[in-house]
Amino acid sequence: MQTRPITLNRPILVLILLLLALLVAALITYRTAAQAVRDEYFMAHEIILTGTSANLDALIQQLQTSDPNIELTLDPDRSFSLQTLAPPAQQSLGASTIASAALQVGSGSSACAQLSSDLEINLYQLTGSADDVEAVLAAINQASAGSSVLAEANWIIGEPWSPTGSPWSPTGSPWSPTGSADQSQPTPATLSDYENQWAFTNIDLAAAQAINTAGTLAPVRVGVFDTSPLESAEMMAEAVQERPSQNDLRIQIEHPTFIATPVPPAPGSPQDIQVANHGYFGTSFIRELTPNSEVTLIRVLTKNNRGDLATLNQALLSFMGTANADGINAVANLSLGLPPLEPFRPFAPWFDWAFPVPFELQRQFNSLQTVAQIGECLDVVLVAAAGNDSAQSLKVGNYPANWGTVLGVTASNQANEQACYANDGDVAAPGGDGRSPEDPATMCEPRLNFCTDGSCTYSVVGYVHPQTLAPGTTTPTHQHWVGTSFATPMVSGLAALLRQIDPTLSASDVREAIRCGTRKPTTPQEVPVIHVGQTLRCAEELNN
Repeated sequence: MQTRPITLNRPILVLILLLLALLVAALITYRTAAQAVRDEYFMAHEIILTGTSANLDALIQQLQTSDPNIELTLDPDRSFSLQTLAPPAQQSLGASTIASAALQVGSGSSACAQLSSDLEINLYQLTGSADDVEAVLAAINQASAGSSVLAEANWIIGEPWSPTGSPWSPTGSPWSPTGSADQSQPTPATLSDYENQWAFTNIDLAAAQAINTAGTLAPVRVGVFDTSPLESAEMMAEAVQERPSQNDLRIQIEHPTFIATPVPPAPGSPQDIQVANHGYFGTSFIRELTPNSEVTLIRVLTKNNRGDLATLNQALLSFMGTANADGINAVANLSLGLPPLEPFRPFAPWFDWAFPVPFELQRQFNSLQTVAQIGECLDVVLVAAAGNDSAQSLKVGNYPANWGTVLGVTASNQANEQACYANDGDVAAPGGDGRSPEDPATMCEPRLNFCTDGSCTYSVVGYVHPQTLAPGTTTPTHQHWVGTSFATPMVSGLAALLRQIDPTLSASDVREAIRCGTRKPTTPQEVPVIHVGQTLRCAEELNN
């Protein structure tokens, strides 16, 4: 019997071909999005290694012997050896040869003995043919010499990760930039708005102003690690600085030598924000609380709010080491953060399908934890923003605000309640809110365009640096803005004031005094907001 060949009619064939084309398109879309999201989270061809010089040398030699394709080249501009610290700093560290990222509260505790004075926190470029970050980190974990070294990706910091909402953007906006970009940007204000804003009343600024008239304050140095108002048209200009006599806040502005730039946002995209004034604006509140302190704004983020972990590590270590060598108490302000990993949505906005992130790396910050521990050993007060993810149901504070030796700061509103966008922190300070007292509790929207004076319920008011203004713009002296980024420097300013009044207070003492001096919540919505007068009394009792 003769068999007939199986044939497909034309519509079925067309449907099969269409489905295959859709599958190929989906795979291409997924692969393209996966590579893009990797670029959003960590720097390509770079890794950070933390360990003693001997252990690092042994690891590099072992890797090159086992795989000649792995070549690690030291980047001296984003690396740091504790050997460069002044002798007093080195004496506070122990002789152990094992790198440790364990955070223990207490300056001069046993935690400091876990840090070798021969420790290095280095960035390496992957210059060989094996340049995949994940593959090289896997090889390090498998190497016997890798057990004595902490290895991680060079994570990107500060960047607003989600295109549908900026969870910790410096504008403080947890809302969609595509729907409210004009409302979430700073709006003009005046010197009178700044001086008479509700934020200063809520924290009892008058008590600080009374102290600052005294002529017996000790020197203190505050480092602000942020964006720079001097950012040029180039993404990262080199060797730029401004002396205190050249700006209204009387601060030093410094750019580290050249640093590599994370992948810049696409022009006109939701991530293409221009926030060069962010660091200068926040520094306003430090200067108001401590007009006699020495403040340096150190650029670790681009004007698009992007930076990398290695640059932050190096800048922090250099600042802390120099202050220690000069014998000056120090405070470090970090109005930036690194949140937990977010779900991967490669097919948005067409489909809201969530997948695990397309890489195997764990979200660890061993090098920054080690830097924080070194800061504790050098008796530096570290203060960091908790983040602005709360409207997206992420309440936990970002790294490093959720670490024990770092004072994490959330934002409060006029009623001393937690701002609707703000993550949880150790203490709170005014940062504005996305709702007014008349709004329902479920509302959280940026309405800075409603702000007309210093009593605006949605914002705080800070200084503007003229260089951040567009050509031909009528020059405002101040602006309205919102976010935990601006609550944080109020706490840093208070920490600096305490160290000016009593330089014998340790970093741990300062944290304890600030927590003690907050206004205690009386309702579930309230948070412990800093209060200068009460903090000064707590510090005095602590000293006695």
